[in-house]
Amino acid sequence: MKVLVLSNKVPYPAQDGSTLAMKSIVDALVQNNAEVTLLALNTLKHWQSAERAQELKPTRLKLHCFEANTNITPTGAFKNLLKKEEAYHVSRFFQKHLAQFLSALLKKETIDIIQLEGLAMAVYLPVIQEHTNTPVILRAHNIEYKIWERHLPYEKNPLKKYYLKIQIKRLKNFEHYAFSKVQGAVFITEVDQEKARQWGFKKPACALPCGVNLEDYALVAQKPEFDLVYLASFDWLPNQQGFEWFMHEVWPLLKSQKPELTMALGGRHMPEHFKKFQDQGVTLFPTVRDAQAFIQSGKIVVVPLLAGSGMRIKILESLALQMPMVTTPLAAEGIQIENQKHLLLAQTPQEFSEAILHLVDHPQQREKIARAARSQVIKQYDNLSLGAQLVDFYQQF
Repeated sequence: MKVLVLSNKVPYPAQDGSTLAMKSIVDALVQNNAEVTLLALNTLKHWQSAERAQELKPTRLKLHCFEANTNITPTGAFKNLLKKEEAYHVSRFFQKHLAQFLSALLKKETIDIIQLEGLAMAVYLPVIQEHTNTPVILRAHNIEYKIWERHLPYEKNPLKKYYLKIQIKRLKNFEHYAFSKVQGAVFITEVDQEKARQWGFKKPACALPCGVNLEDYALVAQKPEFDLVYLASFDWLPNQQGFEWFMHEVWPLLKSQKPELTMALGGRHMPEHFKKFQDQGVTLFPTVRDAQAFIQSGKIVVVPLLAGSGMRIKILESLALQMPMVTTPLAAEGIQIENQKHLLLAQTPQEFSEAILHLVDHPQQREKIARAARSQVIKQYDNLSLGAQLVDFYQQF
């Protein structure tokens, strides 16, 4: 089976949730003997060395990287307002040089399946449909407009809030358009699949979570340096919003009980104003060279996410690394795990602080939960098995 994949980031190396999701599915297809060609935008914001990417990718994967500047700018945002129906969230990912390469490729090669990694790559649907009748599958990482809809109540700037309302409406319309034009969809969670069904999406679809290659998640015995760790990409607004909620609402409760508590915060594009938290027992790591070592440098992983959709791959990674975790129900959405057995779920600041303090004070409970978490990942999220399910799904087209 020949599969053409389009992505808006280069997933080698995978450094955030979306690239981990892209890498997992491409690896899974290759492991199941699909002939995969990947066309990836190498954006200024998430730039990777093309040479390094070629070194890290699976040997049999054909990878083509396309340099692109997709940064949001005030000028670009204003000009977009003049284009009545165009959603700025996705329109900036249309790049002429990728479109030209795609056109030439479709003219000369026979492809069995075209897989769009995320909604942004649906901007290439007109190009694809001009040159081929090959089935196109949208791999929906999230229901995109829902992420921004959930963020809207937390936006304090009236002008930004007004602009965001316009963009959410346009994004929702584009999402409906994309689902109407593709021949099928692969959702990362059953929750998102059900949302699409409620829209009236009746085409072939499956819910297939992201997987992991367990050999990539070796357990390393090391003495934790911090009580808590949180690793995230802070160019994604829900991560910023969630951490600020944690620091303003949860951290004071924790420090009132345990003033000696420490925390490590790591992640790219960390806002400058996060530096104020350094005086409160939080150590900042704007550059994290080894994500796994960073995660394992703490006793407990926290993921204080209040908005979003889809599946949080960073949670899956932490579970695979046998780390005890406290997170919100929304953050754990789409992952087959049980509260109190594989991790602790908490919604309110009081619940969050109590869950963390319980794990801090009960190391044996931490170990039990962490072992159960890794066992669950091994059982449910093996990449080779998930890839076989995807190939089976594609056989019907």
